[in-house]
Amino acid sequence: MTTTSNSTSRQKVAGLRASAAAFAIVAIALIVLSAQRVWLAATQPLWFDEAWTAQIAATPDWSTFARDVFNDIQAPLYYLTMRLWTSVAGVSDLALRAPALLALTLAGAIPTFSKIKSLSRHGHLTWSVLIFAWWGIGLFLSGRGYALLLAVSTAQCVVFAQLLDKPSGAVAWRWSALACIAILIHYLAVIAVIAQGLVYLLSRRERALRTWPALLAFAPACGWIGYHGPRLAEFSRMQAWHPFVTAQSAVSLLAWAIAPLTSWMPVVVGFVLISALLTSRKTTTEGPDAAPVAHLWLTVFAAALGLGLMLILGAIKPVLTPRYVIPLIPGLLLGVVLIARRSAYAPLISFVLMAIYLASALRPGALQELVRQGVPYGYERGSTTLMRHGVNHLVFVWDHPAARFEHPDSMQRVGGVFFQRAGRPVMVTVIAPTPTQDANTLALAAATPQRSGIIWLYDRTSVTSAQRFPPRISAADPRWTCEREGDTMIGTLTCYRQP
Repeated sequence: MTTTSNSTSRQKVAGLRASAAAFAIVAIALIVLSAQRVWLAATQPLWFDEAWTAQIAATPDWSTFARDVFNDIQAPLYYLTMRLWTSVAGVSDLALRAPALLALTLAGAIPTFSKIKSLSRHGHLTWSVLIFAWWGIGLFLSGRGYALLLAVSTAQCVVFAQLLDKPSGAVAWRWSALACIAILIHYLAVIAVIAQGLVYLLSRRERALRTWPALLAFAPACGWIGYHGPRLAEFSRMQAWHPFVTAQSAVSLLAWAIAPLTSWMPVVVGFVLISALLTSRKTTTEGPDAAPVAHLWLTVFAAALGLGLMLILGAIKPVLTPRYVIPLIPGLLLGVVLIARRSAYAPLISFVLMAIYLASALRPGALQELVRQGVPYGYERGSTTLMRHGVNHLVFVWDHPAARFEHPDSMQRVGGVFFQRAGRPVMVTVIAPTPTQDANTLALAAATPQRSGIIWLYDRTSVTSAQRFPPRISAADPRWTCEREGDTMIGTLTCYRQP
């Protein structure tokens, strides 16, 4: 009896030590990943979309800000957040990206510090780590609203699970408010909201109907979309630059949504999940893992339904790009956690999953490549080069289908945003060429003043001028010296004239 008792005690001690070691490894990896993100946020130049955020956040007055937000295709809440934030923190690269860093930390913390019935402690922790590490480093533009969207969508997913467990007016109001906020950050979040709403209504029926007053929380989103609708309709008629979703791309997008950081990651994650299913535990009657989880699986199903609806939309109209599925990611990753939960070795499987996601995010080679590659579709470095050569007249060529729909004043400010930030006066001439116009000729014709410079953002994979007329400023006029960031297909050409 004593021997058996001692053996059990030793096993418990060994288990506690293993758990402590695993927790320490995960904690260290999370700290290193956070440090990488802060370092990149402070040192990596801004992409074009981030420069657009800087331009709107730094508009000279609120009336101009309101006009720019209306003219843009994006929802307004992130821009409003950044307008308020930069009035205090400024518009440095780190300041523009700091809200995203905070939002990513919040997204990772929400599952751990939320009360989710039937999910064990290591289930909460695993879900948090997967969400936090899923982002990787440099995967999305930090100076945009996607990190904030992930944080809000994570909170929305948690509250939705709570709503399915115990429908009530108070919880329904919380879910509706978070869903409204998500829509006001990104319009396509409405797909996730529709999917969750359908699952809630069909699974909880009469109890769901009794919470209908919570729909009033959607009033701000409905009002803004009604106001912004005419402008969105204008954009919907322009030449699309996203591809249609095909059967092959749908499978790739599904794999990417679960494991986006490397090409091999979906295979490894799939293998681990299959192992979890093959080692399913026998039914137990004690502990958190024995509690019913129907409401959690319905939460996962809502995310899968939302992804299906998005893929259908993308097959009908070319409006879908991978980062637009962010509102569905928390629910899909919850599915990964629930599959791991089924295993008789759930803690081990959970640790392996956390290790895969963190290792994929922390790859030193990926970080080195990101630093070496720079920012192919950005012009912060190009602007610095032109300022160094005394340029006071900038010909800004945004060779993109959306450029012809933007307000000229907004385009001038976005072209000169880095000059303005540096306190260097510059006159900006904007060129938004059609696919049949040679941007080389247009740019050279506009750059007649002696201290002119040219910045040309091009994408030859889309319907643009560069697709037909490749950038060749220095070849057309040897007096110009040009530097390229990116490659011959997608990049930025910065040119200045030799004195």
